[in-house]
Amino acid sequence: MDKYAEISVFLSVADEGSFSAAARKQEMTPSAVSKLIARLEQRLNVRLFERIAGTIRLTQEGERFRAAGARVVQAMVDAEDAVHLRDADISGLVRIHTALTTAKYLIAPRLPALLDRHPRLRLDFVLGTERADFIRQGLDVAIHSGRPTELTLVGRPLMLRPWVIAAAPSYLERFGAPAHPRDLLRHRCLNFTIRTQWNSWTFQDEGDVRTVDIPRHIGANQGELLRTLALQGLGVVRLAHFNITGDLRAGRLVPLLSAFQRHSEEDRFYLLYPGGRSLAPRVRAVVDFLAEQLAGPDV
Repeated sequence: MDKYAEISVFLSVADEGSFSAAARKQEMTPSAVSKLIARLEQRLNVRLFERIAGTIRLTQEGERFRAAGARVVQAMVDAEDAVHLRDADISGLVRIHTALTTAKYLIAPRLPALLDRHPRLRLDFVLGTERADFIRQGLDVAIHSGRPTELTLVGRPLMLRPWVIAAAPSYLERFGAPAHPRDLLRHRCLNFTIRTQWNSWTFQDEGDVRTVDIPRHIGANQGELLRTLALQGLGVVRLAHFNITGDLRAGRLVPLLSAFQRHSEEDRFYLLYPGGRSLAPRVRAVVDFLAEQLAGPDV
């Protein structure tokens, strides 16, 4: 790895405050990041980070190296910007595949900023919960949860997608609220008809991870319809937090079993795009924008 790349990794660790977060940002493993920092400290013959009780913080030497490294990175950015296409020159169609709820609640509110930055871009959304087929569907970019397995795609990790179990007040008035995950087996539940792993709800119970296979009273292949059914008082639903955050705040849905909730790396969003070749400027513009907007905080 060249010195510029080393500085980039070092700055990621300094900014994120952890090796694991920097590893996600740099698309590396935490052990690779840790070894790189150790080699850098050995080459410079200084300690850049203090490691105390599982946390890290910059030493005085690390702070000075951070300031100097930031100037180096900015100089490289300025040099690349001098030869890149101007924002106004970025144009053409970009096809994006993702689920309806992701497009509606996470991407659509951010599109004005993207199109203000690149007014000549055009976007087509291909909506679905199935995994994207880039060649058959003519796609440029996709956003899905779960680490990608396709060797031809780059997967940039984004935010986590926490799940929330909830029901409408009208449902709870009729049927009561479950006090324990096992009580869900006696309730009317709304669930997906696709991605059957989403129908196994996982909980943290007294330190153990337990999974409950939830029978569905009504099923659908789109989370937005399940949300509508839950709002009608038809059952208990488990949906992404960003999908129902407005309903929770307004009291239209009531969160349930919060003490048993757990969040898994399996529910992290990934930004997918073809690897092994240079991206067209129009695609690179969209990829960089979405990575910037959806990198966190987790929602």
